[in-house]
Amino acid sequence: MRVRISSTCTIGLGIALLLGAAPTARAQQQEPRRPTSQQRIPITKDRPAPPPPAAPRVNQDSILAAERARQDSMAAAAERTRVEDLARQDQRHREDSITIAERQRQDSIAAADKTRQESLARERERDRAAEDLRAARRHNTGPYMGIAGGSTMPMGDIKTSANNSYNMGWNVTVPFGYDFGPIGLRFDLAMDNLLGKDNFLDQGANPTTPRNVAIYSGSGGLKLNLPIFKTASRFYLMGGAGAHRITGYATSAVGSDSATTIVNAKTNVGWYGGAGLNFRFGRSALFVESRYINIDAKAPVGFGYQKANYIPIILGFQF
Repeated sequence: MRVRISSTCTIGLGIALLLGAAPTARAQQQEPRRPTSQQRIPITKDRPAPPPPAAPRVNQDSILAAERARQDSMAAAAERTRVEDLARQDQRHREDSITIAERQRQDSIAAADKTRQESLARERERDRAAEDLRAARRHNTGPYMGIAGGSTMPMGDIKTSANNSYNMGWNVTVPFGYDFGPIGLRFDLAMDNLLGKDNFLDQGANPTTPRNVAIYSGSGGLKLNLPIFKTASRFYLMGGAGAHRITGYATSAVGSDSATTIVNAKTNVGWYGGAGLNFRFGRSALFVESRYINIDAKAPVGFGYQKANYIPIILGFQF
């Protein structure tokens, strides 16, 4: 029964649709045909919104994996930071090492240059000192003269005799000469004055007034110059002969109290030998010397000695 009703309804619905579609078809045939688009326009019907997706189930393994990944990322970042810090420290160390090495190189160069400059300065100083020494020693050659004075000490009988002897006196000397180098010529003009003691007797053995004896000398000889270490100063030896005039002693052959003068004194021959030190100061020099002088004193009556020996010790200036 229900099948029949359904069929009847279906048939009636079809007939109604056909009747409604016939006028529409005719209208479409009468109107001009419009172009149609091939694009389909979707037709949506109001539908209820789909429910939200269900939350995925939390997987414990995923959480652990994510945590491990985070830890690994942090460890990798820390390692990168450590490596970068080490690289920066190594770079700083290299830069510091380069700076220190450069500073040491500069210091070594400066020290070497300073040593070289000091060596050059010492060499120049040595050269200058050697040249000064050569110049000073050159001043030791050639002509020279000087002035000197000092004391004269009597020796032998004229000092120790019981009568008519003499005490120490004084000396004035003018030396001059020419040095050829180690060998030179030396000449002297000198006066020596010996002081008479209080034991003078006349020819009658009577006490008389003491008389001083004056000896005027002109002598010459050779001189040997020996340098003192590496200086312009020198030690020298000298020796020669001379002529001496002894005057001033009493001539009381018959009791007179007169004295000989340089006019009527007799010239005596003698010899000498001595040594000295010459201290050079540029072209000038200071010298000290001593000589032993022996005179064959063949004097007139009143000077009771056949020989006169004395030693002058003098200090002088040479130019």
